[in-house]
Amino acid sequence: LQEFASLIEKSGERLMDTLTGVLNLSKLEAGEMDLSVGPVDLPAEAAQVAEELRPQAEEKGLDFQVESGDAPARAWADAGGVQIVLRNLVSNAIKYTESGGEVQVRIYQEEGEAVLEVDDSGIGMDPGRLETLFEPFRQASEGVSRAYEGTGLGLALTRKTTRQMGGRLEVETEKGEGT
Repeated sequence: LQEFASLIEKSGERLMDTLTGVLNLSKLEAGEMDLSVGPVDLPAEAAQVAEELRPQAEEKGLDFQVESGDAPARAWADAGGVQIVLRNLVSNAIKYTESGGEVQVRIYQEEGEAVLEVDDSGIGMDPGRLETLFEPFRQASEGVSRAYEGTGLGLALTRKTTRQMGGRLEVETEKGEGT
């Protein structure tokens, strides 16, 4: 009974994640998600996400670091939007990095711009698949035999949110080398 209850709970959480992702993506596309742009303290936002996701990284035996240096790193963005972006990128990095690997979040200023990097030593992907990964419901591994769970909405939502805040998303990856 406990096993079935756990499966039902997991399925309910996955369904809720899917519905939340679809709702957020729909709101962004319709221009109905209120992203109020203003000064955002990126190291503080990263620390909050790190605290939330650290248990998952530790459970997998990952070296999880957040580096923000000494200089303040502020972005002209929406704090909620930054949280969406960080949660999606960091949770993907944790999900696709094998035990003993590394996930790093780096925040810094470069040429007057705030930069947020999420770097992992995970499985990486074929660079030719990058553009399709930003489409809703797309993942690196797809189909019934896919190796990783997820809704396939995270990167689509991340890209839309980043663009709506006036930012850009760049990806460097190589299969077997990380992202």
